[in-house]
Amino acid sequence: MSNVFMPEGLIPITMMPPQLGTTDTYDWINVGRAQKVWIDYYATIAAATVIVVTPRKAYAAAGTGTAVLGFNVPIWYGTIATAGLALTMARQTDAANFSTSGAAGVHRLIFEIDTSALGKEATVPSLGAYNYISITHDGLVADYTCCTVWVLPRYASDEVASTTWIV
Repeated sequence: MSNVFMPEGLIPITMMPPQLGTTDTYDWINVGRAQKVWIDYYATIAAATVIVVTPRKAYAAAGTGTAVLGFNVPIWYGTIATAGLALTMARQTDAANFSTSGAAGVHRLIFEIDTSALGKEATVPSLGAYNYISITHDGLVADYTCCTVWVLPRYASDEVASTTWIV
């Protein structure tokens, strides 16, 4: 059971600000110049239910050519079912998606994705590399969710041009 390691100098990109959750897709983030990303998902689940969170990849902006990752990634997960307790993250089995515990309460989920593993569109390789990521989640209308992507740039820079990451 190891702790999640996220190095200094990451660029935070809001994939979706806090909102009432429904079954939807979050914003697409351009990770073509990223070495690694951490998808950091929060949900406050009002009634006991399972939420399935699935990272997705695409080869063009706005989700063109959307596909599931197609490989397993490191995952950390924690939940607070009782008010006043601390959130403890635990390493989970590597997977391409994750289902929450089903308990009411606050849930936090982190996917660690090496962007070099995203690959290229296999059927028509000329369409290019999968340089965009997003997530889908299945939840209830009464659940508040939000998501931040922490980006480790492939190359160091003196400035953060965060708008280049947002589609």
